Amino acid sequence: MSSATPCDSTRLVDAHFGRRGLPPRRERALREHLPGCATCRARYERHLLLAEVDRSIPDARERLARGLGLAAAPRTRTWPVQLGLAFALGLCALVLVPRLGASPTVDEGFTPRGGTEAHGPVVGPPPALEVYRVRDGKAEPTNGSMRADDELAFAYRNPDGLPFLMVFATDMAGQVYWYYPSWTDPDTSPTSVLTQQSEHPLELPDAIRHPLPPGKFSLHALFTRAPLSVHEVEARLARREPLVGEGEHMTHLPLLVQP
Repeated sequence: MSSATPCDSTRLVDAHFGRRGLPPRRERALREHLPGCATCRARYERHLLLAEVDRSIPDARERLARGLGLAAAPRTRTWPVQLGLAFALGLCALVLVPRLGASPTVDEGFTPRGGTEAHGPVVGPPPALEVYRVRDGKAEPTNGSMRADDELAFAYRNPDGLPFLMVFATDMAGQVYWYYPSWTDPDTSPTSVLTQQSEHPLELPDAIRHPLPPGKFSLHALFTRAPLSVHEVEARLARREPLVGEGEHMTHLPLLVQP
């Protein structure tokens, strides 16, 4: 019985973590490919584990910026890290399983704080959303605030491997603003986007601008086992019904929009 042919897209994974990265079009192709390819997901996770040892490997913010076509300064690898990479590569090969057992790495200052709503027992850290504002050609953590003309970009952590994600904002009056999935045609009803399992931040492909008026908002990340439609979510919100079921998660992050 012959072994499976390696996926041709693994070279895109390697380039994604390289010094130069990928052009935005190929970044999008990679991010759309990853949820459905176990080979590329495993290679991606191996690179993420290496990033814990080699700080010259781009972090989530830099990878997101490059994928959006924004400027990102390359890092310089230090000699002690270079000497340790051979050991790290061997370690990654030994410990890499479909789900990593190591504790997640938190990029300090990049992860907004907020509440998490969950149903059922929670084992380990819950899924989380990281939010960046795109301003003056740079991606920066929002730290809970943004200007009305900023675009927002996102990365997520999904240690439980919940396969579907929705990202949306609500204002104080309850109006909903959709980021993922995108919803521009009222005659359609798009559903949740596919995700992949990871304890490390994974970037979503677009920076999105909504005409948000100044004021207080909440950003929500909804991780579910089955896809939901935007109409279904808005109907549940209007009826004040729960959006998550057993073993699912919903994260709430406050956001202040300034003029």
